[in-house]
Amino acid sequence: MAENASGSLYKQVVGVILLLMGTYIVSRTNPKVVIKYLKSCWPLLLLITYFAVSVYWSPEKSISVRRVIAFITAILCCFCLVVSFTPKSLLQYIAYAGVTAALLGLLIALFNPGMAFGGEGERAFTFRGIFYDKNGGARFYAYSLIILYALNFKLNLKWLMPSGVLALCILMANSVSAIILTITGMSLVILFNRLHSNSANLNLRRIFLAIIIIGMSAIIVNFAYNFILELFGRDPNLTNRAIIWALLDEYIQEKPVWGFGFGAFWASSAVEGFVERWGFIGNAHSGYYETILNGGFVGLSLLFILLFKTISDLLKNYMYSSKDGLIALCLSITLIQIIANYVGYVILNHNSLDMFLLSIVIFISSQYKLNTRKKID
Repeated sequence: MAENASGSLYKQVVGVILLLMGTYIVSRTNPKVVIKYLKSCWPLLLLITYFAVSVYWSPEKSISVRRVIAFITAILCCFCLVVSFTPKSLLQYIAYAGVTAALLGLLIALFNPGMAFGGEGERAFTFRGIFYDKNGGARFYAYSLIILYALNFKLNLKWLMPSGVLALCILMANSVSAIILTITGMSLVILFNRLHSNSANLNLRRIFLAIIIIGMSAIIVNFAYNFILELFGRDPNLTNRAIIWALLDEYIQEKPVWGFGFGAFWASSAVEGFVERWGFIGNAHSGYYETILNGGFVGLSLLFILLFKTISDLLKNYMYSSKDGLIALCLSITLIQIIANYVGYVILNHNSLDMFLLSIVIFISSQYKLNTRKKID
């Protein structure tokens, strides 16, 4: 708890540098461009404002202030990257960063297996690579593989080699969430690319067809839920996640409307009873539960507004964009994150690549939306 409350000095120093760099880049950006992005991304701005206000009722005000600044820094960095690079090149850089991380992890595994592998019991000797959180690392490999498939798919060594490295690391990590994320993400990319055309009216009709296909798939998965978990060697409790959520319900009922303040719950005295009995776990292992703890049901509602607006903008871009696969990729990433956030602290986690990537997608979507509006005007 003490370590979680104090945070990493190294990360704080890097965060301050990034914040200063981001502020400088924004100051050099055309104010009209910045204002247009702010108007287009108003749900994200509203969510940041709400978390900033939550410092007022937070039991750990200094911690909430640091978490809010860290969250703003991450969002600011994403904005600067989107206005500085083309969307395709930026996503490719992220994908090859994932390949580099995977190669470094495999290199460490050759010379120091104890550092690259970890886990206990059934998960003993699972691949962590250079990451502390093996599931977070596995998701990074999964996103990278999905991006490479969506933007660079060609049956040659230039595609097969990095893709093979990523697939190997995902399997070695034994992360069911990352495997499902990869399969679902690539399936969605294929679906959206196959249905996309250069006609806006035809795309609109095909969006409804895609919704029907996704809905039917969700129903089938729901009926085959236990079978799928058994297939991957997991129990219906999702590796005790369901138990954790049940235990956290009483804390949610303490402050159901506003929550404990951004990032304050796991560093406050409110969680001491839980830690003494069950140990410190750091987060609720569900982004939606974590959002309720941080910002109550008001915060959860703002998150749903942000996700709805993002999906809505991406679908509009999908209707009017050319068939380059980029919007289909962004749409797929957003949808799989909505699913992954159920079993992991993915969205609104400023320390995760997931939120970084979602923020990139949000700003790319806004960029496409602004360009489309210019063409229509």
